[in-house]
Amino acid sequence: MQRLSLIAFLCLVSPLAMSAQLKGAVYSPSPGIVCDKKAQFCADQQGISLGYTKEYLGQKAEDTMMGRIREGGGSANYDLTWFAFSNGVDCKTRERVCRVSKHSDKVDAAHTKALFGR
Repeated sequence: MQRLSLIAFLCLVSPLAMSAQLKGAVYSPSPGIVCDKKAQFCADQQGISLGYTKEYLGQKAEDTMMGRIREGGGSANYDLTWFAFSNGVDCKTRERVCRVSKHSDKVDAAHTKALFGR
């Protein structure tokens, strides 16, 4: 009987745990850092980080991100605090929140927690 209760409990909890995971090519190599293998950048609670990008994704990824910054008018014009991952999740570090998409008010709990710990 106890074994059956445990199995029922795990069946109820498993979908909740799965929905709170990072999606697609996005992963967290360390607390407070989220990287996107497909989009070729890493971010922390301050925004896109070239240092973490190089550390976790390599020199080529850092070079790719530097190219985007140059194409966007340089570091003075490129907002590193507002970014979207390749899975569509949109994060604004000034607001300390990630949303399921750029046009949604729905908070993505997994990405917000991974970046901001909340």
